[in-house]
Amino acid sequence: MNSALALLRKEEHISVSALNTYIRCPKQWQHRYLLKTEASHRASALAFGTAIHKALAAHYEALNDGKEELSHEALSTVFRDSWAFQLDGEVPVLLSDKESVDGLTDTGIKMLEVFLDKAPRYAGVAEVEMPWSIELVDEQTGEALPRLVGVFDAVVRNGDGGYLVLEHKTGARRFSEDRVAYDTQVTVYGLAAKLMGLGEAPVAIQLLTKTKNPAFELYETRRTAADRKDFIEMAVGVTRAIKAGAFYPVRDWPCRGCEYAHRCVAG
Repeated sequence: MNSALALLRKEEHISVSALNTYIRCPKQWQHRYLLKTEASHRASALAFGTAIHKALAAHYEALNDGKEELSHEALSTVFRDSWAFQLDGEVPVLLSDKESVDGLTDTGIKMLEVFLDKAPRYAGVAEVEMPWSIELVDEQTGEALPRLVGVFDAVVRNGDGGYLVLEHKTGARRFSEDRVAYDTQVTVYGLAAKLMGLGEAPVAIQLLTKTKNPAFELYETRRTAADRKDFIEMAVGVTRAIKAGAFYPVRDWPCRGCEYAHRCVAG
């Protein structure tokens, strides 16, 4: 983990991931963030995505240092090493019936090849894995929430000299218009970019599909003041619910793969 980000996370804070977890299932939030329940496994999608992120970070770090772009072979090596590290962790990685380690390794290497072929080349790279921390305030009461903490995958410069925040994602399919329009992370990143001195920087999602024939999709979008207001209202609501101890289970199909089901469903 980025040392600066680790330091920020030592203080009381909230994150997009934590907020989304609570919205998905308050009981899962309780196990993960409050009770610190030991997970039974890690989802393969999370471990695989982390390894791809590591390779893409290496790509932008080289450019940020003024070096030549890394080759596909070099990026594949970073991916392989990170993927092996994920698989060798204390918490086992759970593969689906249709997945295999070798199959996912080959898919990851193909995804990086597509990335190098299709990803835009920007005028410059300003930051890679840039940690940030901003203050949110309840507009109705004036009360400050726990600080919102996160990290930009990369911050690049457009041809006009302005900033663009990049968010790397892997997924099983292309994103729908609604997914792009309402993605909470995009809303938060736009807000954080402004408060961190990057101006009205748009956010670009760089999606690599984890499919037989991987594809690269770029979704560049902006958010409005109304979008940001909606997010703050959501963050206020979740924070209040957590303080009130509202930790109820949401039983649905994700329970099958939940890393805390062994404690939650069994009671």
